[in-house]
Amino acid sequence: MVLSSRLKYWSLKQDETGSAECTHKMRFISCIGIFLFGFSLTFAAIMWMKALQHQWFSTMYGVQYFAGSVWLTLATVYVITMILDRQRVLTDVLHEHQFYFLGTLLFAFTVFYAYVSFSQYFIIWNANMPEETFWYVLREKGTWFWVSMVIIFGHFFMPFLALLRIDVKSNFTLMVPIAAWAWLMHFTDMAFNILPVRFPDGFPFAWVWLPLGIMDSWAACLPPSS
Repeated sequence: MVLSSRLKYWSLKQDETGSAECTHKMRFISCIGIFLFGFSLTFAAIMWMKALQHQWFSTMYGVQYFAGSVWLTLATVYVITMILDRQRVLTDVLHEHQFYFLGTLLFAFTVFYAYVSFSQYFIIWNANMPEETFWYVLREKGTWFWVSMVIIFGHFFMPFLALLRIDVKSNFTLMVPIAAWAWLMHFTDMAFNILPVRFPDGFPFAWVWLPLGIMDSWAACLPPSS
């Protein structure tokens, strides 16, 4: 909130004065924000999710969560920007190529997420160490295997193929469903990371409404031995 308020302050000040100093200030604040975001997001993913199975080791986990978070953020920003444009709030500053750039970034992080996720799996599979492989062995039981298939095809192949065409990235009619699909796939990805600890036999379809609302509270429900 502090960084956002300062960026807003210097941005509005630059609109008034046109001074290059405002640009330097915003770059400096953004530089600090990048490092704070990277470290805080990584630690949050490790402490809140990876620690549910603290015996497991993965050097890619923080990067994987980062990639998925940015992917979802870009889809959300696209929809919010479109709504503000339709309400003529940003009409004077927005152009069609800016929606294209947002769609291109979403396409790029679709590939980046798949690359990082596969790299984590490949490294663990290649090393074949029990303290690492058990995390995936658990997620091959019951319906969790099919959830992993949904992530492979729904989190990567579907948005990848949908965003390949240049004109799709500027087509609101197509991008809104893609953004909604991104929200669903991110939830599926979070469920795949968190819920097998509590439900090792399969995805809890009867209780799907509960993790949708309070997914981050599952850690409090786990016994100490977990």
